[in-house]
Amino acid sequence: MRSSINGFRVFHDLKLVKKLWLSFSLVTLIALIIFAMLSSTYIKRFMTDREGNAMLQKIEYFTGSMDSYIQSIEKSSQLLVYNENIQDPLSANAANLNGMNRIQAYNYIYDQLRQLSARFYGIEAIYLVDKYQNVYDSGVGMNFTPSYLVSDEFVKQGWYDKMASNNSSNSLWSFIKWRDKQTSIVMFKTIYDKNNLQILGYLIISISPTILNNYLASSNLDEGTNSIVDSNGFIFSAGSGAENPHIDIARMTGTKGHYTEERDNYVVAYSKHLLTNWTFVHTIPESLLLKDLKRINNLWIAFLGLSLALMVIVSVFISRTISMPMRKMIRMLRHVEQGNLNLKFQPLYKDELGDLGRAFNHMIDKVREGEPLMREKLVRSLIEGSMTESEAQMFEERLGFRLSSTSFRVVLLHVHGGNDKEVLDRAESIIHEFENWHEMISIYLSSEQYCLIFNGTNEEVFNKINVLIAVLKERLGLQMYAFVGNQYEHVNLIKISFEEAKTLLNYLVGERMDEQTHVFFVGDSWKLQYPEAYENKLLYYMEQRDIDNCAAVMEELIVYARASHLVPHVLYALMASLYNHLYKLLIKSGQSAVLSKSWFGDVQEKLLSQPLEKNGRQFIALVREHLSPSVPEEKKPSRSILKSLQIINEHYSDVGLGIDSVVEQIGLNANYFSQLFKKEVGVGFTDYVGQVRMEHAKRLLEEPANKIKDIALQVGFMNPHYFSIWFKDNTGLSPSQYRKQLLGQIG
Repeated sequence: MRSSINGFRVFHDLKLVKKLWLSFSLVTLIALIIFAMLSSTYIKRFMTDREGNAMLQKIEYFTGSMDSYIQSIEKSSQLLVYNENIQDPLSANAANLNGMNRIQAYNYIYDQLRQLSARFYGIEAIYLVDKYQNVYDSGVGMNFTPSYLVSDEFVKQGWYDKMASNNSSNSLWSFIKWRDKQTSIVMFKTIYDKNNLQILGYLIISISPTILNNYLASSNLDEGTNSIVDSNGFIFSAGSGAENPHIDIARMTGTKGHYTEERDNYVVAYSKHLLTNWTFVHTIPESLLLKDLKRINNLWIAFLGLSLALMVIVSVFISRTISMPMRKMIRMLRHVEQGNLNLKFQPLYKDELGDLGRAFNHMIDKVREGEPLMREKLVRSLIEGSMTESEAQMFEERLGFRLSSTSFRVVLLHVHGGNDKEVLDRAESIIHEFENWHEMISIYLSSEQYCLIFNGTNEEVFNKINVLIAVLKERLGLQMYAFVGNQYEHVNLIKISFEEAKTLLNYLVGERMDEQTHVFFVGDSWKLQYPEAYENKLLYYMEQRDIDNCAAVMEELIVYARASHLVPHVLYALMASLYNHLYKLLIKSGQSAVLSKSWFGDVQEKLLSQPLEKNGRQFIALVREHLSPSVPEEKKPSRSILKSLQIINEHYSDVGLGIDSVVEQIGLNANYFSQLFKKEVGVGFTDYVGQVRMEHAKRLLEEPANKIKDIALQVGFMNPHYFSIWFKDNTGLSPSQYRKQLLGQIG
């Protein structure tokens, strides 16, 4: 059993081409062997039936030749026993006659017996035994003395009883082995009184077996052994007088037929003779009868070998046809692993391998276009709130993610409990599959956490979250929790929804997790205590100097506060936060001098004494006065931005260079730094770092001695493959293509 398992494992470890031609060859060999065995069996049976019928025809020809001889003896013996000169002495007991009458009777009987003996070739002796136990013989070649026929030994053999009980007019024919082991053909005939049908005696004719050899020679039964089985079951083989051990009397049913003696490999044909009640048998060795089958088998073996060789050639051709494209694709995949994306599989046919090749080309195109990087870049831009209209249009064209609705919401999915990497990878695949049917885009944040950005109404988002959680639980058995940020109307407010969901996740993950609840909302915890969503919108529009949207959000806040019955201290805290932020903006822009020293005291008094409607609208008026776009802004980059530019230029080769590492050194908030950088430099932080790295990459590519993988490390890419994708995404050419084009221009 173990050897079979090991052999099966070894077979599966073989290369595809070897497994295919081995399988084809084995199946072909088994099929050909089965076909050869069935064909050989059928041919053997066909030849046996054909030769058996031919043997029966020869036997019938032989018995036909024997019939005339036997019938002539029958007729002559019939005339003899019904002769009046024979019947009268037998009925009166010739031994009791006197004188001349006795002599005449004896002479006549002996004379008739001699004439009958001389008339037929092969007769050894003729005996006539009357009912008075007188024995008359022909006196020619006697096998035994006449007294033996009336002895107790012969009487005990039962021949007289058989003749007396024979109701047929035919004689009894049999073989008798005498004392000297000589075998003779003996005919027994009962003599009846023709007047009263009383038994007068018996006629016994002994014929030499050599007569059979003559007839057999003339009947062309020269191959095999010819035998005769008499009514007593005695088997006589012509010419030898020996019994044939290959004859099974029990199988000789019917008047004629043939069978195969499997034990001794003989074919036996037989036919019963009605006149003598004998069964004529012809036996021949199966090897002699089927000598032509041996040549057929040899031909089959040659054909089997030729067919197997041909099938091996065909199977090798078919297996190579299948395996060669797959080997080519494996080589291409190895090149892809090494960062070479300038590959294209050329499918020759429209079969499954052709479909696989076209799918491979499509995959390479997607990788070459940098879809994973584009997806990550889109989500990062949305979370950072630095998306421009041109970038949004580009992402829509490249990724197919349409920002069609004016409603955005971030959902953070958290997997509760430890799970292996395979399950988490399958969960990520299901989430990506879910994107195809919903207005959503996702990204893998960290271990067991996924960020989902929805673009749709509240009701649609809630339904999609519940369906996704149910699917993940049903397929993978995962316990998922969703942390939902507030909904915002502007794409650059997605970062606020993300921060809200992240804060909620950090607050609830752990012992506070509710086993029965799977979806948590920011508004569920402090919706009636503090209107944080409105505060975030106002802060954002203040940063953007968008006074009209600030005024619109304030009016919405006034309606909401009245409907929700917000308490005064909550409204005081909200307005104080807004005034503080406004003061920060004025300080950053150098306008803090326009405010009087008693400004904070006046604000505090107003907030405590006036309703939200008046305070809110006064605040908008103050914002419009001091944050209007007509107010001149400082054009010179701030010290923080200058320091960040210095860090970028010095550490562009650092793989870990990012906003977090820079703000840690200059001491600013990441969101504020991102907005300030784009405002003063003109491009986002990520794009600027990319420009610096691109300039150095192009400079390094001018030197042919620099390897592309070394250049990737020098400009901050650990993986040369992603460096190639990024380079082509920004230049339209791969690094190797850019170098060739550049060297060609120089040459």
